[in-house]
Amino acid sequence: MPAPRVRAERFTDTADDVMFPRLSEAKLQKFRKLGRVMTAQPGEVLFEQGVRDAPFYVLISGVVDFVDRRPDAEVWFSRVEVPTFLGDIAMFTGEPTVVACIAAEESELIVFPRPKLRKMLAEWPEFSEMVLQTLSARREWLEQEGHGVLRLIADRSSRRAFEVRDLLERNLLPVKWYDTANDPESDVLLDSVGLDRTATPVLIRNDTVLRNPSSAQVARELGLRAEVDGDRFDLVILGAGPAGLAAAVYGGSEGLSTFVAESWGPGGQAGTSMRIENYLGFPTGVSGEELTRRATLQARRFDARFSSFHPAVEVVDGPDGLLRVDLEDGQHVLARSLLVATGARWRRLQAENLERFEGAGVYYAASRSDAARCRGEDVVVVGGGNSAGQAAGHLATHAQSVTVVVRRDGLEATMSQYLIDRLEHRPNVRIVTSCEIAGFEGETGLSGVRVRHRDGGEETIPASAAFLMIGAEPCSEMVRGMLATDDRGFLSAGMDALSSNGGGPRWAISDREPHLLETTREGVFAAGDVRSGSTKRVAAAVGDGSMAVRFAHEVLSG
Repeated sequence: MPAPRVRAERFTDTADDVMFPRLSEAKLQKFRKLGRVMTAQPGEVLFEQGVRDAPFYVLISGVVDFVDRRPDAEVWFSRVEVPTFLGDIAMFTGEPTVVACIAAEESELIVFPRPKLRKMLAEWPEFSEMVLQTLSARREWLEQEGHGVLRLIADRSSRRAFEVRDLLERNLLPVKWYDTANDPESDVLLDSVGLDRTATPVLIRNDTVLRNPSSAQVARELGLRAEVDGDRFDLVILGAGPAGLAAAVYGGSEGLSTFVAESWGPGGQAGTSMRIENYLGFPTGVSGEELTRRATLQARRFDARFSSFHPAVEVVDGPDGLLRVDLEDGQHVLARSLLVATGARWRRLQAENLERFEGAGVYYAASRSDAARCRGEDVVVVGGGNSAGQAAGHLATHAQSVTVVVRRDGLEATMSQYLIDRLEHRPNVRIVTSCEIAGFEGETGLSGVRVRHRDGGEETIPASAAFLMIGAEPCSEMVRGMLATDDRGFLSAGMDALSSNGGGPRWAISDREPHLLETTREGVFAAGDVRSGSTKRVAAAVGDGSMAVRFAHEVLSG
């Protein structure tokens, strides 16, 4: 029996010129020449919820409805009966659609498959800006209203739920966490799908309910991994942090067939930053999430292909002089040139009870939703770099207290002055220097962080959450043995490739020196935090990524 249809409390405003731009007869005539005209009958589904690569539609005449299919009801929130185009940003990116569109009356439409939409927008730039602005505005409205949002129901101490939420947020998929410990709505949601708390964590996606899902199961359900087995590309990029995203934008815009394999989700460590305030062009700052969203959309606009939850496990010689990149699920791609932009992972502490609380009170990044969940509570941030400072500053706007624990005698050597000033002026921020973490304490969840001072004394700082940001180690294991590294495992590039003191082979081409970002293997480049000598800043990583594409072009055309 189908779920009943209910009307949402708030309907879309079809008089909004940004959300629903009216199309002139001249534009409609141009669309008719470029696309395929079709007629939809009442009740016909134009695109279903949760499907990839949905087509782009232009409504000429008739009426269409938009609904959010949920396990207990079909929420009707929009009716469109004016000449305009339909859908949200998923129509451009190929991501899963978050709602469904159904013809309410006999309707005449023009349909464009996604590749044809991208081609049309590339050739019609004055229309492209309006389309992307509208599609993005619609997605923002849907997320604000809670339509198509994934619902995660779990206790806040659930490690599996944390991993699922992190995967979804890092892939820019809207998700809301309902904490069974203090959110009454969690019980209402569980009742609506016939479950109780013993079944949690539970993920509700459209009208599908996943019980105790793993990250791998969620990635499969959402189709985060691309099907690329055996495909050839001009440029393969490993990692979708700032360096990888910049390379994807420039590679695609230069006409290189570009593939990006990311082990978790776009953005890298920068993608989790609450606020990046020293990045050129954003005088009031920009969140890591927003910068990632814009960069990913821009790269997709130039036809770069992305695959998340899809780490590379090895790079070897392939056929025809190409490189073969083996991916974790058994697929492989072939590359004419390769950019390693895999970044670095946060170092793990040697502290008592760390493994017990990892992902269940102890975390390696502080997202926006983490800050909201720590409202009125005590938290600890471990680290003295800019990422730690940004996290502490944002957490302080929600938490009762934030204690920043630093191994050094102060912050001046590792943190930007504007962040130090901000923390020092926060009355609920305490900075504890010259100490290290000895252990984590708690019964059912984290309750305290034990700190050992340099003089040997210890104290336990009350905390419901601890965020560890204590330096990083390179994610270079998939190319070790093929490429040279420095003594810490970061990839040697440029002149360092001629005289690397770390492990791996040296540059072997006699008739030229390596390009600035080229590793010890011709046509293989390193960019961002994984590169030896990088400055560990977002702007520098973006510069690396764009510059690497220029050098790759030279190698490919040489």
